[in-house]
Amino acid sequence: MTSARRRVLIVGDRRRPGVAEGVRLHRPRLAERVELVGEDLDERVDLSTAEADLVLVFGGDGSILHVARRLGTNPIPVLGVNYGRFGFLADLAPEQLDEGIDRWLQGSAELHRRTRLDVTWLRGARVGGRWLALNDVVVGRSELGRMVDVDVGIDGHHAIRFSGDGLILASPTGSSAHAVAAGGPLLDPTIEAIVMVPIAPHSLSTRPLVLSGRHVFRLTVAESRTPATFTVDGAEAVSLAPDDAIEVAKSTSPLTLVRVFGGPFYETLRRKLGWRGRPYYPTDPEPPVEDEA
Repeated sequence: MTSARRRVLIVGDRRRPGVAEGVRLHRPRLAERVELVGEDLDERVDLSTAEADLVLVFGGDGSILHVARRLGTNPIPVLGVNYGRFGFLADLAPEQLDEGIDRWLQGSAELHRRTRLDVTWLRGARVGGRWLALNDVVVGRSELGRMVDVDVGIDGHHAIRFSGDGLILASPTGSSAHAVAAGGPLLDPTIEAIVMVPIAPHSLSTRPLVLSGRHVFRLTVAESRTPATFTVDGAEAVSLAPDDAIEVAKSTSPLTLVRVFGGPFYETLRRKLGWRGRPYYPTDPEPPVEDEA
């Protein structure tokens, strides 16, 4: 008896250059290998209730973040085909897709379960919204040239007040995004931790902090320092009122990323972020130049 074909849902943003054409070119070869259960380039499919063995995302890292939000707690694994610039989360280059799908079908791909953050926006006693963050939640100033004071509570106890441009709470995956650009540490994505990174702090003693993923954080903004906003995974900013609070905790719903050619995390740091343990000497070969297309 022939085994059932694996079910694949294609998702992407047709507004991104190359995505619609890439889907058109790859669709016939994909259909020979798998059962294509749907194609969504216009956000018409409810991914939170979709049924498939794989979500194949045509786009960049931002597309994967957006798909992760749309999936919610739906545990379908995600494999990215990089049509962006960076490709830290998107594992495959377009020319690797055929071989990548074959490896996935053969069972040689790795499944990486990435920690996400439960983010709850509280407006007084009312819940204003809930999100799942793959990268980070950022509380910051909404006006150029003004500071914001962010109070941080951890497990019901006041921990610290940061004055500056804002504060980032990032997952291990998000530690390589906005958090590292703000001076935070890089975390191995397999550990269960949360990194707290102040943005342009108004204190020489302020440093980023890596904390256990078991903690629950509560962020509020001092009334004298409003207006302020917060964002989740870089999505549309939400304005904060003086009595608002943001609660952040490790989620019980990780996102499963499929890795085919990604290699070890340290290799990705060298290749994508230029991580190097010594200067380039005149006798060294020229460093590789990443394709910015």
